[in-house]
Amino acid sequence: MKLPSSRSRQASIAIEINPLDAAGSATKKRGKVIKSASELDHFNRILANQKLMELARRIDEINPKQKEEVGTIGSNVF
Repeated sequence: MKLPSSRSRQASIAIEINPLDAAGSATKKRGKVIKSASELDHFNRILANQKLMELARRIDEINPKQKEEVGTIGSNVF
């Protein structure tokens, strides 16, 4: 995505990560914007943390079940 310039920075490009639902529509109005390789590396380390995975599993157990599961593994948009 193209990021416009502002008073404090120049225009630039970035990656937006926004999961898709079963119909192929974005699940959020705005996804997570990655502006550099180092920022992506930080997110990868956070998301690979086993404690985060355990927390997400416990949240799944507590939250009510959704009607449709979001399942677009292997689907990429560039």
